[in-house]
Amino acid sequence: MYMDEALEKDIMDFGTDIIASERFAKAIDVPHHSKDGNIAAHSLETAGIALRLTRWLNRHGASIDEVTTVRAGLLHDIGMTEDEVFLSPSREKGHTHPLEGARIAREEFGADDAQLDAILHHMWPVCCLTPPHTSEGWVVTAADKLCSLNEVRSKIRQLL
Repeated sequence: MYMDEALEKDIMDFGTDIIASERFAKAIDVPHHSKDGNIAAHSLETAGIALRLTRWLNRHGASIDEVTTVRAGLLHDIGMTEDEVFLSPSREKGHTHPLEGARIAREEFGADDAQLDAILHHMWPVCCLTPPHTSEGWVVTAADKLCSLNEVRSKIRQLL
């Protein structure tokens, strides 16, 4: 919904190693927000929204790093690919997947501090009491919520 060819190309350029990884391929098989959705699709959409928001904010005087928002958007729910997280009760998942995701992002994809901040705090205010510390973290948190709302809206429309 929020993607165009230029945006997709930039997301691929910034996150090729993530998107081409075995870990991201596993995310295709992990359901998210509905039986039709998955972590990979949600993460790509979140990265797209984050990049659009970043560019809009930067055109209006901000100085937000595009690579950070895209990479954090792609990785924000990667912690759900760990079976012990995915199979845990929903209330625990909300708290544990950012921690596990940050570990995976750091160890497997060399995530920097700004990316880790976005991943660790993207569940604010739902399951995380501490908001993001960086502009990039705020953008990813907002993009995740917008993407999730769009996914839920689509499911409600299917039910009506």
